[in-house]
Amino acid sequence: MGIWDWHDEKVKKAIKNLFIKNLCTSKEDKVLILSDTYKERIGELFFSVGTNFSNYVLHLTYPPTGRHGLEPPEVVWRGTFGSEFVEELKSKGLFERIQRKELTQSDEEEIKEILLETTSPLDLPSVVVAVNEHSLSHTLFRKLCTNFLSMRFASMPLFESFMFYTSMQADWNLVAKHSKVLASLLTDATEAHITCPLGTDIRFSLEGREGLADTGKLCTLGDFGNLPAGEAFIAPVEETAEGVFVTKYAPTRKLSEPVKLFVENGKVIEVKGEEAFSKFLTDLIHHEKNADNIAEFGIGTNEKAERFDNILEAEKILGTCHIAIGDNSAFGGETRANVHIDLLVDKPTIKLRIGEKEVEIMREGKLLV
Repeated sequence: MGIWDWHDEKVKKAIKNLFIKNLCTSKEDKVLILSDTYKERIGELFFSVGTNFSNYVLHLTYPPTGRHGLEPPEVVWRGTFGSEFVEELKSKGLFERIQRKELTQSDEEEIKEILLETTSPLDLPSVVVAVNEHSLSHTLFRKLCTNFLSMRFASMPLFESFMFYTSMQADWNLVAKHSKVLASLLTDATEAHITCPLGTDIRFSLEGREGLADTGKLCTLGDFGNLPAGEAFIAPVEETAEGVFVTKYAPTRKLSEPVKLFVENGKVIEVKGEEAFSKFLTDLIHHEKNADNIAEFGIGTNEKAERFDNILEAEKILGTCHIAIGDNSAFGGETRANVHIDLLVDKPTIKLRIGEKEVEIMREGKLLV
């Protein structure tokens, strides 16, 4: 069985549901499928099926960015927003600053003004499906698509064909229910405390931050989320995280030994464990600005997710949580970075400070709410 086995009922059901249930696609929608060359064949499959649900489907393939969180290359900006917009950005020196993630708030406002002046919303995509090796979620590109232009945006980094048989078979109503309940609790909480049997023991403030639900239902203007979906997540307050968290998994493989990340004042200060992955993370936090930032806390809510060796699915597994480092500027945080890496914590115990009470919402991987 594989993604090209059209007689496989699970594959056909998952792809059909992608357009009907997850994206609520209509014939009038303009669908843009973005795939880097790593995921080009899957993008071609989505294009082929998508033409049954929309009169306008475009598939654009581009060179891989090389890392999660980097802005997409120029060809993607031109294909999405048009060449006039990109040329105006380049003439003002803004496009280079976008790629380096060196924008100020006033720069962002100017970019939005240029976008309105050089494009017609009716000519732009209404739905974007980004199936790629490296995530575009934590970029200004994605933020402009969803937060400003109200496109529906499905982000599918690291997508593999096995997901048609696991996490993409989820009961999306149940995923939405779990995700919304947990996101509401995260919004109400002022602090989180996470422990796990491997030695995780970390706290951080959530005060003033909003919990978000990745439900798999991307049907209203500006909706954004992963597919496969299934998490509640939030940006911890910068400079408040203290402690250590431990993972057995890199984003695409199981580690030969667990890796510990030691955190002070909201930043990773030391990494110990498997040599190769520890060196990768250490080099990253020493050479990439703000890569050491504790950027995200998320809780998995997809009962069909089961693979731990691919972070797109692993972070959705019911009974896990994840902590990310790097950029969180696209979902309520204040830190810009050229990287965003999610790291899985298995069998966590999660306690939230809500009002005067400490509420235990998960105990060693068992959801209690």
